Amino acid sequence: MKTKAGLLPLYIALYDEAAPQMRPKIESFYAEIADRLEAQGVEIVRNPVCCVEDQFKKAVARFEAENVDAIITLHLAYSPSLESEKVLASTKLPIVVLDTTPDYLFDHTIDPDAINYNHGIHGVQDMCCLLVKNGKDFNIFAGHYEKSDVIARVAKAVKSISAAKSMKGMRVGKVGKEFKGMGDFKVSPEKLKKDFGIEVVEYDMKKGAELYNSVTADEIEKEFKADCLIATNVENISRDNYDATEKVALAVRKWLEKEKIDAFTINFQDAGSCDGFKTMPFSEASKAMARGIGYAGEGDTLTAAVVGALIKAFPDTTFAEMFCPDWENNNIFFSHMGEYNLKVAAGKPHMIIKDFPYAPGFDPTCIMGHFKAGKVCFVNLAPRKAGYTFIICEGETVSLPEKIGGFENSVSGWFKPGKTVSEFLEGYSFAGGTHHGAIVYGADAKTLALFGKTAGFDCVIL
Repeated sequence: MKTKAGLLPLYIALYDEAAPQMRPKIESFYAEIADRLEAQGVEIVRNPVCCVEDQFKKAVARFEAENVDAIITLHLAYSPSLESEKVLASTKLPIVVLDTTPDYLFDHTIDPDAINYNHGIHGVQDMCCLLVKNGKDFNIFAGHYEKSDVIARVAKAVKSISAAKSMKGMRVGKVGKEFKGMGDFKVSPEKLKKDFGIEVVEYDMKKGAELYNSVTADEIEKEFKADCLIATNVENISRDNYDATEKVALAVRKWLEKEKIDAFTINFQDAGSCDGFKTMPFSEASKAMARGIGYAGEGDTLTAAVVGALIKAFPDTTFAEMFCPDWENNNIFFSHMGEYNLKVAAGKPHMIIKDFPYAPGFDPTCIMGHFKAGKVCFVNLAPRKAGYTFIICEGETVSLPEKIGGFENSVSGWFKPGKTVSEFLEGYSFAGGTHHGAIVYGADAKTLALFGKTAGFDCVIL
């Protein structure tokens, strides 16, 4: 995903008059911050230093014309807030405040002249006070640019904003019908179109059969060789099962590519209903997420869209469901039938032939594994009578042994929320959370709340 931000340098005209020798050093600091942000994968639109209102107007107008995802403010020293107040309060662009200074140490041993370069924090305070007064939303991240993770956090924030914007006009594919009687995540295509501009693209079974028949033996063989690199036990799988499964999977992939699908959902109950859908292509759902395409099960177009947006900013995002509480260890067991982002696998996953009695289709091959350990957030988008609630809980996926007993041949992981399981489950259902969601590696609650706010959701952090 291409993420772009305007880096707005704030300064005071008085210093150009009283201490013009400061300019080269403060401009060098601005350039270093821009370089560091770009190293985090954010395209930076650079701008000359701004001191007075006209300069701020020109800078923000330029950022708007360049269609940046957000404005990152950087105080190079104190800057009187009334010079920037009106333009920052009136722009529709999100504002991310980077509160940092050149020097890490500032104690009695430092040269007093360093005050001139390190007192931008009270310019931040002046500006943020007026942003609050004007009702202008912003996010702020403070820390030393070199000795903390503040640059990475700012970059994640801008990526999160960009990801939320990507939900607008998204194309979400749907294979099969919705799971009958499952109502918590149900949102009509018409409402998705109205609320987000999302286009739900139905998988035409007749055309799917044509795509299925177009898959060649060479394409299947190429996929087999690729799967041997990403999973173990592939060579031991019956080629009849493998080839038959991958013919369905590659037909779905061709459809995703042809229709320019951003996210998709499959209802496993319809597997075996036609030539283009002879079995459940679990492996393609997993590989598609690893390629950056969103996914959710059972006809859940809403969660698929959320996963499709988040995965653009946080590639280690996977569709997941809570299944069982482990009260003793304060964990929750997460799983699904066979779909998860292969990027979140602990070690190298393995391929099996999955027993599949839930639909008329034959037993498919499936790539199994468990979630790698790490800091994560579990998120859910819950539709309400009016609007949506975006629920976020920080926690971690726990470290597991390589062999996990009877769970070896399943998609599995245990999530430890940042509170007791009882508190989490009570708060989650009280907020109206659905039974589908996503596990996001590499993000925190503050960053994901910015995703939710940008998308127009009410946010609940548990």
